[in-house]
Amino acid sequence: MNSFYLSKPYKPPHAPENLPLDLPWALLGNRSPTEFMKSYWHKKPLLVRGAIPAFSLAKQLGEPLGSAISAAELFAIANDENVESRLIKAKPWSLTSGPFKKKTIPALNAQDWTLLLQGMEARHPAAAKVISWFRFIPDARLDDLMISIAGPGGGVGPHFDSYDVFLIQMSGRRRWRISKQTDLSLNPKLPLKILQHFQAEHEWDLEPGDMLYLPPHVAHDGIALDPGCQTWSVGFRAQSYKELLQEGLWRLAEHLETIPELEERFADPKQVATNSPEQLPDEMVQQLTQKLQGLHLDRVESFLPGIAAYLSEPKPQAIFNGPEPIQSPLQFQAAITKGVLIPHPQTRLLATGKTVFCNGENMTTGQSKDTQTAWNSLARKHSLRTMKQGKIDPENSLYQAYMAGWIVFQP
Repeated sequence: MNSFYLSKPYKPPHAPENLPLDLPWALLGNRSPTEFMKSYWHKKPLLVRGAIPAFSLAKQLGEPLGSAISAAELFAIANDENVESRLIKAKPWSLTSGPFKKKTIPALNAQDWTLLLQGMEARHPAAAKVISWFRFIPDARLDDLMISIAGPGGGVGPHFDSYDVFLIQMSGRRRWRISKQTDLSLNPKLPLKILQHFQAEHEWDLEPGDMLYLPPHVAHDGIALDPGCQTWSVGFRAQSYKELLQEGLWRLAEHLETIPELEERFADPKQVATNSPEQLPDEMVQQLTQKLQGLHLDRVESFLPGIAAYLSEPKPQAIFNGPEPIQSPLQFQAAITKGVLIPHPQTRLLATGKTVFCNGENMTTGQSKDTQTAWNSLARKHSLRTMKQGKIDPENSLYQAYMAGWIVFQP
């Protein structure tokens, strides 16, 4: 029987709250995060053998490790309509979107198929723990963790991504071929974004525990070599400047509604007689200029809250359920003095200065100092341990987030 079926599941640890940024990490090939970001991030690929040492150590002991999430668990998750899933088959190429019943997914040893599951950090604690390893990169850049499970020959074809990605081999072997080619034209006849002229420059077979980092626009092709081959992809998003500024401007425009003086009507008692009535009057232009200068729209600080709010929005598939049973504000107040609050796996937290945004909402402005401190701890450490808290009322943002299911008590 194939050792794939006998291996023990790998149990990934959660990263410490304070990451040692200047010490060598096995995950990065005995490079520190500081060195990696300086020399490789967004610059050049990096192959790391034994990025997760537990796999090679267990193999030496004759107790091989398998993926932290079994194929059966992945197939069950693929049947969830709230999970973004895709089934890709080659020879010929086809793409189908989920959800998928187990009987519609090929057998593990069947040839030339791949099942892709997005946002797995929100679906399984093991994936969330792996995501925590990469918090030396700003949370604003994180997209999600995608899991690919495939039969021999399975893959998505030679392609390129517009974002940085860490490809972690979790089960079976996968052959990666990469190229820094500048020809990134796609084959218009296929249902997938597959490169029309892929010419591999490097080729490696990755074993469980190995990792390949690729910056944007590096052409690559991964082919599964074994049944049930699993690759975990930690991807980092990169929005266009247009998108970021549009979102910042849109939220800034919403904020204008809270400025009472802008409700005043335009008045022009100094307007002179004109023989160019079709022109926008100078008086209006001058007054608008003064208003804009007062709003500091020429400073990036005016846009940052809106951009942070946008980047903290959860994925469209995110679903939050309130707590059961529901605690009253008084009960919640007592609970947070002895329990640990953590973000829901689908919650996104971002901060600009001391202002914290959770799932697109400003959670700190107008709140007590204790509540602001609590949110900053949640954003920085992704946990809020035993703390003293002033009186909690229904309008407290911590309590509202708890009621919405955005933050939960650690089991």
